[in-house]
Amino acid sequence: MVMKKLMENFNKYLTQEDLVDFRFEAILISSSTKERGKDDILSDIRSLPGVTVVAVREADKPKPGRDYSVLSLKVDRLVLGHASIPSIIKDLIKKVNRLAGVYSLSLKGLPEPL
Repeated sequence: MVMKKLMENFNKYLTQEDLVDFRFEAILISSSTKERGKDDILSDIRSLPGVTVVAVREADKPKPGRDYSVLSLKVDRLVLGHASIPSIIKDLIKKVNRLAGVYSLSLKGLPEPL
């Protein structure tokens, strides 16, 4: 019963339209080559409208030749047209995963309101 109430509250939070900004963490797996490294990829992410890279932490490197980072990203919903939080995150992950040198970006945890 408690879990059901928690999920109902979370689903309500996800669909709130009056929430302006939110923050979430994601795991970025990127190339560690000199031609197109993490700094270039972070610059590309920063250039996306409505997205701010708040913090970058190094993560363990299970595979050589790849950088593993935990990104803290802030999203301004006014810039992105008040779309729902899940659709914003899905679209952002899709855009980042298309960048040269990115192996994957995946959500880590739940988004937090600011």
